[in-house]
Amino acid sequence: MSIRTNGRQSICSFVAAGFLAGCASTNLPPLPPGSPADPQVRVPVKPPSNLLVHDETTLAIEKELSQTESSAKNAESMQHMGHGDMSGMQHGEMKMDDHQKMPDAANIAAEKKTVADEMKKTSEEMKEKSKQTKSQNFYYTCRMHPQIHTDKPGKCPICGMTLIRKTGAPPK
Repeated sequence: MSIRTNGRQSICSFVAAGFLAGCASTNLPPLPPGSPADPQVRVPVKPPSNLLVHDETTLAIEKELSQTESSAKNAESMQHMGHGDMSGMQHGEMKMDDHQKMPDAANIAAEKKTVADEMKKTSEEMKEKSKQTKSQNFYYTCRMHPQIHTDKPGKCPICGMTLIRKTGAPPK
């Protein structure tokens, strides 16, 4: 028995020594000439030949952009021209008639009151609806976990089963 164990140990130690010797003396195989993995080989990098070719789409876009650029330059040059013939563009000729069209403080106060009354009415309607919803005489619970109570259908947060509807108020 001890011979068999010693034989196994010696074979294992021999194999382990072979692996260690193989790992310790690693000589990489030579790379083929011109391989891109070889750090001494310089591979010239040239762009693809069709990179700067102008196709129909590129030419159409360039044409559109040049028209847009010329339109922008024309508009810019027009801004520097005088606008004396265009009434309403000059702010110096503003008259008091324009200010009379603006709402006065009384109209603003009346409008604020109307909006406030509408908001109060909406708030009361929402409170009434909430009271009706709260006075439900049913709830949803889980068959396996009766301690789960909710007012909406769904899944049990503990086991994932579908909640069932029960009549009456939920126990506290």
